[in-house]
Amino acid sequence: MMNDATPLAQPALIEQLYRDYKPLLASVAYRMLGSMSEAEDAVQDVFVAVSKQDNGTVLQHPKAYLVKLVTNRALNMMKAAPRKRESYPGQWLPEPIIELDAGEAPLDRLVRDEQLGYALLVLLQTCTPPERAVFVLRESFGYDYADIAAMLDKTEAACRKIYSRAAAKIGHRPAAEADTALDASIKRFVHTFTQAINTGKLDSFIHLLTEDAVMLTDGGGVVRSAINPIAGRHRIAAFLAGIAGKGSLQGEFREVTISGQRGLLLLRAGRPPFAIIFEPTAGLGAIGAIYMVSNPEKLQRIN
Repeated sequence: MMNDATPLAQPALIEQLYRDYKPLLASVAYRMLGSMSEAEDAVQDVFVAVSKQDNGTVLQHPKAYLVKLVTNRALNMMKAAPRKRESYPGQWLPEPIIELDAGEAPLDRLVRDEQLGYALLVLLQTCTPPERAVFVLRESFGYDYADIAAMLDKTEAACRKIYSRAAAKIGHRPAAEADTALDASIKRFVHTFTQAINTGKLDSFIHLLTEDAVMLTDGGGVVRSAINPIAGRHRIAAFLAGIAGKGSLQGEFREVTISGQRGLLLLRAGRPPFAIIFEPTAGLGAIGAIYMVSNPEKLQRIN
Protein backbone atom coordinates (compact mmCIF):
# COMPACT_ATOMS: atom_id res chain seq x y z
CA MET A 1 0.00 0.00 0.00
CA MET A 2 0.99 3.66 -0.24
CA ASN A 3 3.62 5.02 2.15
CA ASP A 4 2.97 8.72 2.69
CA ALA A 5 6.61 9.29 3.67
CA THR A 6 7.99 7.88 0.43
CA PRO A 7 8.71 10.57 -2.18
CA LEU A 8 7.54 9.41 -5.60
CA ALA A 9 7.63 10.99 -9.00
CA GLN A 10 4.17 11.60 -10.41
CA PRO A 11 4.17 8.68 -12.92
CA ALA A 12 5.36 6.24 -10.25
CA LEU A 13 2.73 7.51 -7.82
CA ILE A 14 -0.08 7.03 -10.34
CA GLU A 15 1.17 3.56 -11.24
CA GLN A 16 1.28 2.44 -7.61
CA LEU A 17 -2.13 3.92 -6.84
CA TYR A 18 -3.50 2.12 -9.87
CA ARG A 19 -2.09 -1.23 -8.76
CA ASP A 20 -3.28 -0.78 -5.19
CA TYR A 21 -6.79 0.49 -5.79
CA LYS A 22 -7.99 -0.47 -9.27
CA PRO A 23 -9.78 -3.68 -8.10
CA LEU A 24 -11.66 -1.79 -5.37
CA LEU A 25 -12.57 1.14 -7.62
CA ALA A 26 -13.71 -1.12 -10.46
CA SER A 27 -15.84 -3.12 -8.02
CA VAL A 28 -17.52 0.04 -6.66
CA ALA A 29 -18.23 1.36 -10.16
CA TYR A 30 -19.42 -2.02 -11.48
CA ARG A 31 -22.02 -2.41 -8.74
CA MET A 32 -23.36 1.05 -9.48
CA LEU A 33 -23.26 0.85 -13.28
CA GLY A 34 -23.94 -2.83 -13.93
CA SER A 35 -21.29 -2.82 -16.66
CA MET A 36 -17.65 -3.73 -16.17
CA SER A 37 -16.60 -2.01 -19.38
CA GLU A 38 -18.20 1.23 -18.16
CA ALA A 39 -16.71 0.66 -14.70
CA GLU A 40 -13.24 0.38 -16.22
CA ASP A 41 -13.87 3.59 -18.17
CA ALA A 42 -14.81 5.30 -14.90
CA VAL A 43 -11.60 4.08 -13.24
CA GLN A 44 -9.51 5.30 -16.18
CA ASP A 45 -11.19 8.71 -16.01
CA VAL A 46 -10.36 8.90 -12.30
CA PHE A 47 -6.68 8.23 -12.85
CA VAL A 48 -6.51 10.71 -15.70
CA ALA A 49 -7.92 13.30 -13.28
CA VAL A 50 -5.53 12.25 -10.52
CA SER A 51 -2.52 12.50 -12.85
CA LYS A 52 -3.27 16.22 -13.21
CA GLN A 53 -3.28 16.87 -9.45
CA ASP A 54 -0.47 17.36 -6.97
CA ASN A 55 0.84 14.40 -4.99
CA GLY A 56 -0.13 15.81 -1.61
CA THR A 57 -3.85 15.93 -2.43
CA VAL A 58 -3.87 12.25 -3.38
CA LEU A 59 -1.56 10.95 -0.67
CA GLN A 60 -3.40 12.46 2.29
CA HIS A 61 -6.19 9.85 2.22
CA PRO A 62 -5.72 7.87 -1.04
CA LYS A 63 -8.43 5.23 -0.59
CA ALA A 64 -11.19 7.61 0.52
CA TYR A 65 -10.19 10.16 -2.10
CA LEU A 66 -10.20 7.67 -4.97
CA VAL A 67 -13.48 6.02 -3.92
CA LYS A 68 -15.08 9.47 -3.78
CA LEU A 69 -13.81 10.29 -7.26
CA VAL A 70 -15.00 7.01 -8.81
CA THR A 71 -18.36 7.25 -7.03
CA ASN A 72 -19.01 10.70 -8.43
CA ARG A 73 -17.81 9.67 -11.87
CA ALA A 74 -20.19 6.70 -11.79
CA LEU A 75 -23.02 9.00 -10.68
CA ASN A 76 -22.45 11.20 -13.71
CA MET A 77 -22.42 8.16 -15.97
CA MET A 78 -25.63 6.82 -14.38
CA LYS A 79 -27.41 10.08 -15.12
CA ALA A 80 -26.71 9.56 -18.82
CA ALA A 81 -27.67 5.86 -18.72
CA PRO A 82 -31.47 6.29 -19.13
CA ARG A 83 -30.96 7.89 -22.54
CA LYS A 84 -28.80 4.96 -23.64
CA ARG A 85 -31.32 2.44 -22.27
CA GLU A 86 -34.16 4.06 -24.23
CA SER A 87 -32.43 3.16 -27.49
CA TYR A 88 -31.33 -0.29 -26.30
CA PRO A 89 -33.11 -3.06 -28.26
CA GLY A 90 -35.28 -5.00 -25.82
CA GLN A 91 -34.53 -5.53 -22.14
CA TRP A 92 -31.27 -4.24 -20.67
CA LEU A 93 -29.64 -6.46 -18.05
CA PRO A 94 -26.37 -5.91 -16.18
CA GLU A 95 -23.20 -7.40 -17.62
CA PRO A 96 -22.48 -10.69 -15.80
CA ILE A 97 -19.01 -11.41 -14.43
CA ILE A 98 -18.67 -15.18 -14.79
CA GLU A 99 -16.33 -17.55 -12.98
CA LEU A 100 -16.28 -21.14 -14.18
CA ASP A 101 -15.21 -22.68 -10.88
CA ALA A 102 -18.48 -21.91 -9.11
CA GLY A 103 -18.78 -25.45 -7.79
CA GLU A 104 -15.59 -24.99 -5.80
CA ALA A 105 -16.24 -21.43 -4.63
CA PRO A 106 -16.77 -21.27 -0.84
CA LEU A 107 -19.97 -19.79 0.54
CA ASP A 108 -18.14 -16.91 2.19
CA ARG A 109 -17.02 -15.76 -1.24
CA LEU A 110 -20.60 -15.56 -2.44
CA VAL A 111 -21.59 -13.62 0.67
CA ARG A 112 -18.60 -11.30 0.38
CA ASP A 113 -19.37 -10.41 -3.20
CA GLU A 114 -23.11 -9.89 -2.79
CA GLN A 115 -25.85 -11.53 -0.74
CA LEU A 116 -28.07 -11.73 -3.80
CA GLY A 117 -25.32 -11.35 -6.37
CA TYR A 118 -26.50 -10.68 -9.89
CA ALA A 119 -30.15 -10.47 -8.88
CA LEU A 120 -29.30 -7.51 -6.65
CA LEU A 121 -27.61 -5.74 -9.56
CA VAL A 122 -30.85 -6.06 -11.52
CA LEU A 123 -32.93 -4.75 -8.63
CA LEU A 124 -30.58 -1.79 -8.20
CA GLN A 125 -31.60 -0.60 -11.66
CA THR A 126 -34.96 0.42 -10.17
CA CYS A 127 -33.17 2.95 -7.94
CA THR A 128 -32.13 6.50 -8.74
CA PRO A 129 -28.37 7.13 -9.16
CA PRO A 130 -28.00 8.60 -5.62
CA GLU A 131 -29.96 5.68 -4.14
CA ARG A 132 -27.78 3.20 -5.97
CA ALA A 133 -24.60 4.92 -4.83
CA VAL A 134 -25.60 5.08 -1.17
CA PHE A 135 -26.90 1.51 -1.12
CA VAL A 136 -23.76 0.08 -2.76
CA LEU A 137 -21.38 1.99 -0.51
CA ARG A 138 -23.34 0.99 2.59
CA GLU A 139 -24.30 -2.60 1.82
CA SER A 140 -21.49 -3.87 -0.36
CA PHE A 141 -18.55 -2.00 1.12
CA GLY A 142 -19.64 -1.26 4.67
CA TYR A 143 -19.04 2.49 4.68
CA ASP A 144 -20.68 4.37 7.52
CA TYR A 145 -23.03 7.24 6.82
CA ALA A 146 -20.44 9.86 7.75
CA ASP A 147 -18.05 8.57 5.08
CA ILE A 148 -20.83 8.28 2.49
CA ALA A 149 -21.99 11.82 3.27
CA ALA A 150 -18.46 13.12 2.71
CA MET A 151 -18.14 11.25 -0.60
CA LEU A 152 -21.46 12.55 -1.94
CA ASP A 153 -21.33 16.01 -0.33
CA LYS A 154 -24.58 15.36 1.52
CA THR A 155 -25.60 15.23 5.17
CA GLU A 156 -25.68 12.00 7.13
CA ALA A 157 -29.43 12.41 7.62
CA ALA A 158 -29.94 12.76 3.88
CA CYS A 159 -27.88 9.63 3.21
CA ARG A 160 -29.94 7.66 5.72
CA LYS A 161 -33.14 8.72 3.96
CA ILE A 162 -31.70 7.87 0.55
CA TYR A 163 -30.66 4.43 1.82
CA SER A 164 -34.14 3.80 3.23
CA ARG A 165 -35.75 4.64 -0.11
CA ALA A 166 -33.38 2.32 -1.93
CA ALA A 167 -33.96 -0.53 0.53
CA ALA A 168 -37.73 -0.10 0.15
CA LYS A 169 -37.48 -0.40 -3.64
CA ILE A 170 -35.21 -3.43 -3.53
CA GLY A 171 -37.31 -5.18 -0.91
CA HIS A 172 -36.42 -7.98 1.47
CA ARG A 173 -32.84 -9.22 1.63
CA PRO A 174 -31.88 -12.31 3.63
CA ALA A 175 -30.31 -11.75 7.03
CA ALA A 176 -26.76 -12.98 7.57
CA GLU A 177 -27.95 -16.16 9.24
CA ALA A 178 -29.98 -17.02 6.13
CA ASP A 179 -26.96 -17.06 3.82
CA THR A 180 -26.64 -20.84 3.90
CA ALA A 181 -30.35 -21.25 3.11
CA LEU A 182 -30.01 -18.76 0.24
CA ASP A 183 -27.14 -20.67 -1.29
CA ALA A 184 -28.96 -23.98 -0.88
CA SER A 185 -32.11 -22.61 -2.54
CA ILE A 186 -30.29 -21.22 -5.56
CA LYS A 187 -28.34 -24.46 -5.89
CA ARG A 188 -31.64 -26.37 -5.95
CA PHE A 189 -33.02 -24.06 -8.64
CA VAL A 190 -29.89 -24.52 -10.76
CA HIS A 191 -29.90 -28.30 -10.48
CA THR A 192 -33.64 -28.61 -11.11
CA PHE A 193 -33.45 -26.44 -14.21
CA THR A 194 -30.50 -28.40 -15.59
CA GLN A 195 -32.25 -31.73 -14.99
CA ALA A 196 -35.48 -30.45 -16.53
CA ILE A 197 -33.71 -29.32 -19.70
CA ASN A 198 -31.66 -32.50 -20.00
CA THR A 199 -34.71 -34.75 -19.63
CA GLY A 200 -37.11 -32.55 -21.56
CA LYS A 201 -39.51 -32.62 -18.60
CA LEU A 202 -39.97 -28.99 -17.62
CA ASP A 203 -42.75 -29.49 -15.06
CA SER A 204 -40.39 -30.05 -12.13
CA PHE A 205 -38.77 -26.69 -12.79
CA ILE A 206 -41.92 -24.78 -13.71
CA HIS A 207 -43.44 -25.69 -10.34
CA LEU A 208 -40.63 -23.72 -8.69
CA LEU A 209 -41.87 -20.50 -10.31
CA THR A 210 -44.36 -18.25 -8.60
CA GLU A 211 -47.57 -17.58 -10.51
CA ASP A 212 -46.46 -14.01 -11.19
CA ALA A 213 -42.81 -14.81 -11.93
CA VAL A 214 -41.14 -12.72 -14.64
CA MET A 215 -38.40 -13.57 -17.12
CA LEU A 216 -36.15 -10.95 -18.71
CA THR A 217 -33.95 -11.77 -21.69
CA ASP A 218 -31.17 -9.54 -23.04
CA GLY A 219 -29.97 -10.25 -26.56
CA GLY A 220 -28.86 -6.68 -27.19
CA GLY A 221 -30.33 -6.75 -30.68
CA VAL A 222 -27.47 -9.06 -31.65
CA VAL A 223 -29.25 -12.39 -31.08
CA ARG A 224 -32.97 -13.10 -30.96
CA SER A 225 -34.59 -12.65 -27.56
CA ALA A 226 -37.92 -11.62 -26.07
CA ILE A 227 -38.26 -7.86 -26.49
CA ASN A 228 -40.67 -7.51 -23.56
CA PRO A 229 -40.69 -9.15 -20.12
CA ILE A 230 -42.31 -12.59 -20.06
CA ALA A 231 -44.81 -12.43 -17.23
CA GLY A 232 -46.37 -15.43 -15.50
CA ARG A 233 -45.42 -19.04 -14.88
CA HIS A 234 -47.28 -20.44 -17.89
CA ARG A 235 -45.82 -17.92 -20.36
CA ILE A 236 -42.32 -18.65 -19.09
CA ALA A 237 -42.99 -22.36 -19.51
CA ALA A 238 -44.19 -21.80 -23.08
CA PHE A 239 -41.13 -19.68 -23.87
CA LEU A 240 -38.69 -22.27 -22.51
CA ALA A 241 -40.48 -25.09 -24.32
CA GLY A 242 -40.40 -23.06 -27.52
CA ILE A 243 -36.68 -22.31 -27.50
CA ALA A 244 -35.92 -25.88 -26.37
CA GLY A 245 -37.84 -27.18 -29.37
CA LYS A 246 -35.66 -25.04 -31.65
CA GLY A 247 -32.49 -26.48 -30.12
CA SER A 248 -31.51 -23.25 -28.38
CA LEU A 249 -30.93 -25.06 -25.08
CA GLN A 250 -28.68 -27.77 -26.51
CA GLY A 251 -25.15 -27.86 -25.16
CA GLU A 252 -23.40 -28.26 -21.83
CA PHE A 253 -24.78 -26.41 -18.84
CA ARG A 254 -22.00 -25.39 -16.47
CA GLU A 255 -22.66 -24.26 -12.91
CA VAL A 256 -20.82 -20.98 -12.50
CA THR A 257 -20.57 -17.94 -10.27
CA ILE A 258 -22.25 -14.93 -11.88
CA SER A 259 -21.39 -11.63 -10.18
CA GLY A 260 -21.20 -13.42 -6.84
CA GLN A 261 -24.28 -15.60 -7.32
CA ARG A 262 -24.65 -19.22 -8.38
CA GLY A 263 -26.02 -19.52 -11.92
CA LEU A 264 -25.71 -21.41 -15.19
CA LEU A 265 -23.71 -20.89 -18.35
CA LEU A 266 -24.59 -22.78 -21.52
CA LEU A 267 -21.58 -23.83 -23.58
CA ARG A 268 -21.89 -24.94 -27.18
CA ALA A 269 -18.87 -25.58 -29.41
CA GLY A 270 -16.76 -23.83 -26.80
CA ARG A 271 -18.85 -20.66 -26.91
CA PRO A 272 -21.45 -19.37 -24.41
CA PRO A 273 -24.86 -18.75 -26.04
CA PHE A 274 -26.28 -17.45 -22.76
CA ALA A 275 -26.03 -17.17 -19.00
CA ILE A 276 -29.05 -17.68 -16.76
CA ILE A 277 -29.65 -16.47 -13.21
CA PHE A 278 -32.53 -17.10 -10.80
CA GLU A 279 -33.87 -14.61 -8.27
CA PRO A 280 -35.43 -16.29 -5.21
CA THR A 281 -38.51 -15.02 -3.44
CA ALA A 282 -38.27 -13.56 0.05
CA GLY A 283 -38.94 -16.96 1.60
CA LEU A 284 -36.30 -18.58 -0.66
CA GLY A 285 -38.65 -21.43 -1.57
CA ALA A 286 -39.58 -20.30 -5.08
CA ILE A 287 -38.27 -18.35 -8.06
CA GLY A 288 -39.60 -14.85 -8.57
CA ALA A 289 -37.54 -13.90 -11.61
CA ILE A 290 -35.27 -15.40 -14.26
CA TYR A 291 -32.61 -13.40 -16.08
CA MET A 292 -31.16 -14.68 -19.35
CA VAL A 293 -28.26 -12.81 -20.92
CA SER A 294 -27.49 -13.79 -24.50
CA ASN A 295 -25.95 -10.56 -25.80
CA PRO A 296 -22.48 -11.83 -26.83
CA GLU A 297 -20.95 -8.45 -25.96
CA LYS A 298 -21.94 -9.12 -22.34
CA LEU A 299 -20.60 -12.67 -22.24
CA GLN A 300 -16.92 -11.90 -22.70
CA ARG A 301 -15.81 -11.73 -19.06
CA ILE A 302 -15.40 -15.37 -18.17
CA ASN A 303 -12.63 -16.32 -15.75
